[in-house]
Amino acid sequence: MMESVTPSELRAHLKTILNRVNDDHEPVIVARGKGRSVVMLDADDYASLMETFYLTRNPVNAARLREGIRQHQAGQHKEINVTPYLD
Repeated sequence: MMESVTPSELRAHLKTILNRVNDDHEPVIVARGKGRSVVMLDADDYASLMETFYLTRNPVNAARLREGIRQHQAGQHKEINVTPYLD
């Protein structure tokens, strides 16, 4: 469960909360009242989340990724050296 803080708690402990979000990679909800909340998320975690969303929003690509994961988990993969293909 995500930690939830009030805006007052956030102001009082901003540096500590920001460090915890970055170091622990755990989002924090800032509960603003009237159901309007904000989620604080580490920037790298956000970028990863957006990349995952981008890659999986196309059903064909998502199916290919799932199949690749299934093959890897079943040991049906091989390692290759990609160095010769890099510029």
